[in-house]
Amino acid sequence: METPKSLKARFSLLGTAGALLIVGIWWFVDTSELPPDPPDAPDPAALIASETRILGSAKCGECHDKQYNDYLTSGHSKTLWSTRDFPFRDRFEGMKFSDVERQQTFHYFLEEHGMEVVVPGKFGGDRFPLQFAFGSGEHAITFVTLTPDGTEVPAGIEHRVSWFPGQDQADLTPGQLGRPVHQDIEYFGRVIRGTILERCFECHTTSGRIEGDQLIDLIPNVGCESCHTGSARHADMMQDGNSADLNAGFEQRPGLATDQLQICARCHRGEDSVKKSEITRENRKIVRYQPVGLVQSKCFVQSRQQLLCSTCHNPHQHASMQTTVQYEKKCLQCHSASPDSVRCSVSPDSDCVSCHMPRVEIHPSISFHDHWIRIRNDADPPAVQGVTDVKE
Repeated sequence: METPKSLKARFSLLGTAGALLIVGIWWFVDTSELPPDPPDAPDPAALIASETRILGSAKCGECHDKQYNDYLTSGHSKTLWSTRDFPFRDRFEGMKFSDVERQQTFHYFLEEHGMEVVVPGKFGGDRFPLQFAFGSGEHAITFVTLTPDGTEVPAGIEHRVSWFPGQDQADLTPGQLGRPVHQDIEYFGRVIRGTILERCFECHTTSGRIEGDQLIDLIPNVGCESCHTGSARHADMMQDGNSADLNAGFEQRPGLATDQLQICARCHRGEDSVKKSEITRENRKIVRYQPVGLVQSKCFVQSRQQLLCSTCHNPHQHASMQTTVQYEKKCLQCHSASPDSVRCSVSPDSDCVSCHMPRVEIHPSISFHDHWIRIRNDADPPAVQGVTDVKE
């Protein structure tokens, strides 16, 4: 049987001036020299000795067990998988998905090294390997394969089909509907290159750099050191008994005042990732980009920009670990703090979230709370009806 790397060679991309062309050749490789595909997370001992000095979240959890156990419940702890072991893998055993738009059918196969897919009539029916599975499984799982194009610029394919747990079915990946095919490789999905591809991995890993068709020094998922840098030095100082300053050794990314918002916005999207013309009440995309919506709100502006993500969310926990009532208590800390507080004329002590931050569906079965906190009107995307938050 062919190795995953030799399979990917058939579908490699060749960079040309303004275009990407398929390399129609076989690459024969010595399978004894192949690393795992994709690589497993490095051993913690090796990480401690590495120049990057990244410990991994489990090491942090040896001292910060409460935060670590909370973290394990969050989506951040499971943002990148190998297709050897991602959730819902079993759903693809023998599955066929019909792409009505392009009148093609995808056939899926599960192998020990991961998943493969065939589009009959393309590449002689050769299987295309699906390498990484992006997403916690709460909203969707999308597949990405690194596919070098013969240049120094990283290149990959975002698969045409994703898995949507809310519908318990496969469907077209958001953003790929109506996308034309300029080259056969695009029957398998969208070509992504350069910094866009790198940002995808940066927001789903703690560590990893793209080299060819591999991720080197991979630590999957968004771990402690995605936000807290300098943790290895901090741990060294604590082990040496230098505990006079509990933050000794930390080189924290800005975590106080409004800079904290920028940490979240790196991946949850900030205003610099959206055209100003797109920041409108009716744009559903803004619901998905919570930091963009939040900074438009009067709550953010009139609090002198002191309303931050962590005002309401424990960054170590899944958002559902707090009830709607608990979130609304945060609202009332300001809106009933004094006789001069601005109070809701309709429901001054309850139902803040359902009225001012309702869930809005941005894709079938995928919805998010609207963080543009406001009195809603007909210009706003409609709220999802009949949705009850967990732990009411």
